[in-house]
Amino acid sequence: MKILYIFSIIFVLACTSCNSWLEVTPQDTVDEDQLFATGDGYRNVLNGIYKQMATSSMYGQELSWGMLDVMGQLYQTRGFHSSSAYYKLATGYNYEDQYVKPIIQTIWSQAYNSIANCNSILSKIDATDSSLFRSRNHEKMLIKGEALALRAFLHFDMLRLFAPAPVANDSKAYIPYFTIYPSTFEPDRSIKEVLERVIKDLEEAKNLVAPHDTLDWRMMLTDGHRIDYGRGAKEANQDLFFKYRGFHLNYLAICAQLARVYNYMGELDATYYQKSYDMAEHVITFELDPGGYYPNLVFTSYYYTDENKKRYEEVLFCLSNQKLMEDYASLTTGTSSTVFYLQNSLFDDNGDIRLTNMVKTSGNYQVCTKNIAPDGEIGDYQNCQDMLPMIRLSELYYIQAEHLCRQGDIAGAVQKIDVVRRARNCQTGSYGEMSKRIKDLDTFKKEIIKEALRDFMQEGQAFFYYKRLGVSPKDGVQAANLVFPKPDNETIH
Repeated sequence: MKILYIFSIIFVLACTSCNSWLEVTPQDTVDEDQLFATGDGYRNVLNGIYKQMATSSMYGQELSWGMLDVMGQLYQTRGFHSSSAYYKLATGYNYEDQYVKPIIQTIWSQAYNSIANCNSILSKIDATDSSLFRSRNHEKMLIKGEALALRAFLHFDMLRLFAPAPVANDSKAYIPYFTIYPSTFEPDRSIKEVLERVIKDLEEAKNLVAPHDTLDWRMMLTDGHRIDYGRGAKEANQDLFFKYRGFHLNYLAICAQLARVYNYMGELDATYYQKSYDMAEHVITFELDPGGYYPNLVFTSYYYTDENKKRYEEVLFCLSNQKLMEDYASLTTGTSSTVFYLQNSLFDDNGDIRLTNMVKTSGNYQVCTKNIAPDGEIGDYQNCQDMLPMIRLSELYYIQAEHLCRQGDIAGAVQKIDVVRRARNCQTGSYGEMSKRIKDLDTFKKEIIKEALRDFMQEGQAFFYYKRLGVSPKDGVQAANLVFPKPDNETIH
């Protein structure tokens, strides 16, 4: 497949305050050799990739609370204008619509542009002297690891969007996997070939970031530093680039992404289901603070979710879009607004904090409030208002539950789901809904999708659950309807 390549390096200025490290200043022209003449140039390009991923045309809207959750049937169509892209996607998955095609074109071009920027880093970093980086080889290896992980992360989502789920089990070629910079051509590859390359990149990335994240600065993975929301410590790394590891693909995030990808590969090679379970267990039991009060990852207490709507303690990887609330408000207010009414019967427990603390009534309907400021004092919400959660702790329990169910251990699968439901203040055990409804793999699939809709509400993951598990989001929708067509003009801007 030939792609017209219009490549631009994303340039990022150094930062000085909380999350301001993500603010970018594009430059019309950047001399590449000059840019990579110092370690700071590598920092700039890497941060720019994260920034581009957080834009509204990518994970800042369309690949989270926008298009993907529309296609995942999180919302009622009555909140959409009949001529809008969201209405066309929700009702008929009409990718040829004049308003839908440009959205898909932009996702494709921006994702592959970000991948090209990853490859620009990787093409030069090995030959760059470690002394040019502020933290020497330590920083050099960390940047290389994150670039590899980002390349894998983006290719994986392009595969999930532009190819069938692995259950199709065909050998057709769907998307290219770019590893060379510059490159104007890479052949399309099969689902298995792409997954093998994703896994290879992630496994190498995991080993590259491990010395920083698990040995030298392990404490930076605790929630107080990973998603730094005000608690600081003199012993923490004061270099802004190394703070907020939860906003980067850190060690735990890469391992969690590996669990996600292994799970996806399981349909093609069943041994990967066990690998996904084991990798999830590695993250769940990882000792962040040996001997501390919370030595392992924890769920956000349901007592503190009225303002902490994004439950940031349990987020392993997120992006930051400081215009998120503004973008959401501009779309959902005014005379021609879009209203994201949640589907009826989304919740099955009236005590569920995802219902009581993250949903509000709008007339006869309900809307999610994750991207809406609380009434009155904003309080703790200011610490998560810009966050775009990408990987959560709960997903690891869902992965483990699926493996146990596939092994015939229904009770074990229910117990794993109940770990999450208990954290959400839902009934569990013999009184819980899961033990009554899950009887086999088919019923498990339906229930885990409902859990995904609730737990990843406005985070874009439910669509992928429907697609991977072979469950239709609505009557009349076939598996082929869930595959994005590649753009007519496969240009990378």
